[in-house]
Amino acid sequence: MSDNIPFDIQVDIMNRLPVKSLMQFRSLSKSWKAAIDCNDFIRRYGFHEVENRNFILTYKLDNMGLLFNVDDNLGFTTINTDLMLHTLKPVATSEGVWCFSYTDNVMIVLWNPSIKRSVGVSVPSYMDQPDSPKMVLGFGVRPDTLDPTILKINYPYYGEGPWYVSVFTLSSGRWTILGNNHLPRQTIRLKRSGQACVGGKIYWPASERFVTDHGGVYKIYMLVSFDLITHRFRVVNLPEQLSDLIPFPFTISHLGNSLVVSSSYYLEDIRFLCAWALEIVGGFITSFQMLFNIPFPVDHVLKLLGFTKDEEPIVEANVSQQLRRSLQVFVPNAESFQNVGVEGDSGSFAVGHIKESLILFNFNHRELIGGFNLMRPSSENLGTLRKVFDHETTLDRSIVVSPNCFIGHEDLVIA
Repeated sequence: MSDNIPFDIQVDIMNRLPVKSLMQFRSLSKSWKAAIDCNDFIRRYGFHEVENRNFILTYKLDNMGLLFNVDDNLGFTTINTDLMLHTLKPVATSEGVWCFSYTDNVMIVLWNPSIKRSVGVSVPSYMDQPDSPKMVLGFGVRPDTLDPTILKINYPYYGEGPWYVSVFTLSSGRWTILGNNHLPRQTIRLKRSGQACVGGKIYWPASERFVTDHGGVYKIYMLVSFDLITHRFRVVNLPEQLSDLIPFPFTISHLGNSLVVSSSYYLEDIRFLCAWALEIVGGFITSFQMLFNIPFPVDHVLKLLGFTKDEEPIVEANVSQQLRRSLQVFVPNAESFQNVGVEGDSGSFAVGHIKESLILFNFNHRELIGGFNLMRPSSENLGTLRKVFDHETTLDRSIVVSPNCFIGHEDLVIA
């Protein structure tokens, strides 16, 4: 780039480049490298859509974890990664960044495929907060600072009881316990049937259990949101008109900037998959619109995973008398879901739209961040990375175990 062009204009030009070209610029000039490595540039670079790539697909088949780029023609290209995918479970994607949990939720792995960089985050266990089988993990990228944020949500397995919520922000490198004034009613329980990050908030389907005077039990379904800026939960009640339309329980996803709820129902000898797009303003559903109501064979069970670039639904299909689940995409001309030739284990499919960003760029690849608070890491914690990545990985940052955790750049330190 010509020296006659003012440097601020050069930076503005670089801000419009795809990531691959940006990395080439970075290697050509010390001044460009310094500008690109700056947190402010990473934030202003934001997210770039990628042409001719539709979505990323991951799933498991027996003891294998598989990962593909899927193009606009539904062609599959293997993604080469050092992640041991068979040990990881997708939590969510947000702005092109993936969040995985490692076995028993002892570690979170964040992965940005556009820069091929992964970061491990150790998940704490607090002595006064016994982990529950119903623990829920959440993930989203804060919209104004692009700060990846992780939630660990615990509550008793049976009946009512307090919520215990810890929040990790990558910029701070530590976990923080939320106070009760940030939490919803303790009688509410989140459904682990998916989550979606829209408009700077993470949403989950949720329910609240009630007992009548005569001993009958019933549930009211709703949405619960978590604000990535204020770190506060909020209950989003469903309008009566929507509650009358959507079968319960429902799953959740998103389409563009709209939250999507979906479910299925029977009508005589046919099943239908239906979905509504919700507009939420100020914690209230201000409008909703049916996206589709698609019939499918009665011996199938479909779960909405997401949408193609053409806004056609992608589903995981459970077909009667078939051992595997299949990935299917709705084809408008055929007016039905079509198998794209991919089969995998039940519940293992996950899709995420492709966006390029520099999130995680200022962290070392395979870096383990141990934001421990009031806990002592075990040998299991410290050896986890060797099982997450396909070759031995060292700890690039130290972990100091104390009420005020400190992250440095020496060897592991246990205070």
